[in-house]
Amino acid sequence: MQLRKFQRRDLPRIYELACTSLSENYSPSIFLDISHYWPEGFMVLESGNEIVGFVFGIVMSAMDARILMLAVDARARDRGIGTVLYNEFRKECAKMGVHTITLEVRVSNTPAIHFYEKNGFQMVGRLDKYYSNGEDAFRMQTFL
Repeated sequence: MQLRKFQRRDLPRIYELACTSLSENYSPSIFLDISHYWPEGFMVLESGNEIVGFVFGIVMSAMDARILMLAVDARARDRGIGTVLYNEFRKECAKMGVHTITLEVRVSNTPAIHFYEKNGFQMVGRLDKYYSNGEDAFRMQTFL
């Protein structure tokens, strides 16, 4: 497997993974627009010549970062791909002096909630009707 920074040519696959894995309808332009803010926070993991997962986040302030999306292809789950992506994101955050990482996760996404808890995240709030289908989200946070 190869971990690397997002490249513009990755957009079709990233868009596909985001829409299928995260159950949201994103505009493809969001990836290009936001990736300019912190390119180090947008990484992909390839197996063979196919992207099997990605993490996409930004630094919100001198001490805070936010994971906007972390997705792994359903066919490649339970192989440690999410852990590799998260650990690399965490390293990039540490280089920037970030102290906290936050994210939102669907209240119904039990596997993701367990993944984040296993990686040190705790629930810090609930956001009513956060997703486009009206589903609530949990806000989770961890400290570096």
